[in-house]
Amino acid sequence: MAHYHSALSDEIPLFNNTITLEEKENIESLADIYSIIITTDNVEKAYLKDSISNEEYTTYINKLLVQYKTYLSEGNTNLLTQFGDLTAFKDKYDIIAPNAITRLERGIPVTVEHALEPTRDRNSDGDENHSSQTIINTNSGKDIAEATGNFITVMDALKLNYRAKDQLHPLMSELLLSINKVTRSEFKNRSKLVEWIVKINKMKMKDLLSEDEARELLFELDLAYKAFYTLLR
Repeated sequence: MAHYHSALSDEIPLFNNTITLEEKENIESLADIYSIIITTDNVEKAYLKDSISNEEYTTYINKLLVQYKTYLSEGNTNLLTQFGDLTAFKDKYDIIAPNAITRLERGIPVTVEHALEPTRDRNSDGDENHSSQTIINTNSGKDIAEATGNFITVMDALKLNYRAKDQLHPLMSELLLSINKVTRSEFKNRSKLVEWIVKINKMKMKDLLSEDEARELLFELDLAYKAFYTLLR
């Protein structure tokens, strides 16, 4: 007669778990990216409803953008393969978050993109008053020096053959932020800088700017720098 032994304390595996530690980490990272997208969409909606200030919005979105870019950095090869791109990820998991998708694709907060003041100035009718966007902060030599230095840094980077997204996007974003500290004016070629930031942000990590694109960007930067300098006179 066969002898059977059973103990209530024995653990009974529900399935044969052969997942590796790397696969587990990738799954958790993909879940975190999903959360970042949903959170970004909620912040965008709150901003559109005027539930948070420009300053709060900028802080939240900048933090989310940094987290998103960190997860999808060049070193995470396997994660990048599983993620694909933002459109593929959105379709795969049926994500409905149009505001977040737009913001993540553009790679900068709307307040930075359009040089909006940290706090909104409203007139007596409750409408936003953007007249302050033309103000130039001539009292801060430090901010002017920083913006000027950032122009030179980006142009030098291109001359040194920086062509990748992770090389250029942080420099371009920092340049726009420093410009906004000095002036909210839509000076000549500022919009071109925004277009380049968005274009570079949409590049895949493996993609590089072509020589013609790099030359064109350098030309646009030079024009923007001259226009920016003219404002300070």
